[in-house]
Amino acid sequence: MMCKSIIILAGGKSRRFQSNDKCISLTINSLPLLQHTINRVKGIADEIIVAAGNSIQSMEIRKRINGDFDIVLDSLNDFGPLSGFLSGLEHASCDFCLIIGCDMPFINPEVVKLMFGLLSASGYDAIVPRWENGMLEPLHSVYRRDPTLAAVMTTVKERKMRISNILARLRVYFVPVARIRAIDSELKTFMNINTPADIGAAKKHKRYYSVKESNL
Repeated sequence: MMCKSIIILAGGKSRRFQSNDKCISLTINSLPLLQHTINRVKGIADEIIVAAGNSIQSMEIRKRINGDFDIVLDSLNDFGPLSGFLSGLEHASCDFCLIIGCDMPFINPEVVKLMFGLLSASGYDAIVPRWENGMLEPLHSVYRRDPTLAAVMTTVKERKMRISNILARLRVYFVPVARIRAIDSELKTFMNINTPADIGAAKKHKRYYSVKESNL
């Protein structure tokens, strides 16, 4: 049976918000963004790992977020999401890893299952969604742990910060967004919260909340 880890990157700076930690300070329907993300994916993983930026954020996550998950701390400074990639993959016990941002309140479990299935059935190192215009979704993708960790370590050693430098070292299948649209017609699975306006837009999509979330 496929062992699946889910790594949630929570160590970003949230520069577009007054708060430095949108993952736990911003809420939809009274739940922090990180709680929504965990609630959506917890039923499809053998383990959930939250990569926090520092010990202070880690303590706040433990105080405010419910669920069965591990927390790891970013070990690198000024490497953006690569810090979370590294700490999360080093901690992961499964070969198949979904890596996502903490601000994806509508991530679709069926889409995630599709990507895990594609990775399991193929010889690729990663399954990355690609839009019609060529834009990629590397923070809504699944990766094989060992080759991806090796690629991250090499990229960090070379002082390169872009996720594209990791992908260039992997065998990647770029799954067309059209295939994902067949499961999630409005592609809400990719919706993340990058600006204050995004919060207002997300709050309009109550039909995407789970029953448990909508009753809180």
